[in-house]
Amino acid sequence: MKFLVLSASAILFFSCSLDYGAERSVKDIVPEFVFINTHFTRYENSRKTMDMDADELEQYASDRSCYAKNPAFTTFDENNNAATTGSCSLLAMDTKNEIYTLYEKIKLKNNEQNMQIIADNLKWNAKTEQLTSGADDYVELFRDDVEIFGRGFSASGITLSYAFGYDVSGTIIKKEETEEEAAKEQKEKKDEN
Repeated sequence: MKFLVLSASAILFFSCSLDYGAERSVKDIVPEFVFINTHFTRYENSRKTMDMDADELEQYASDRSCYAKNPAFTTFDENNNAATTGSCSLLAMDTKNEIYTLYEKIKLKNNEQNMQIIADNLKWNAKTEQLTSGADDYVELFRDDVEIFGRGFSASGITLSYAFGYDVSGTIIKKEETEEEAAKEQKEKKDEN
């Protein structure tokens, strides 16, 4: 009986292993700051580059990340004009790597390109100026007289081009020319001859 108790104790003692290598600091799991119903303005080189309102904003010191709940934001160009406005349910900001991930009920409007995007999952890489969705994520794009819907969306802020991977459909609406526009076009053709 004594042998059985010692054997069972030894098995329990030696089979228990703790992983001390995966310690997590409190800084990793507890936000450094939490702001409720906040307004945030970012400045770079004495120029306002972004305004954001959020229901809640958490900032973590360990990896310089921030999370915003129900943010509404505006980015500004060099002339302090609103370049892009947007909103979503959750915004994850990896400021160290300049990657911003937007989740659920995303609405973006780029004023320079007169383009609006509606989606549920988008990632903006500020270093490469690429906006992408997941391969299976559905995205709606509206630009001038074009409405495009599809999956596997990507857009380049450098080349100002965009593409869909698959399941693409859409509509192109040709505007009716006014009499003035038609007369101007005819005059230009006549002047070329």
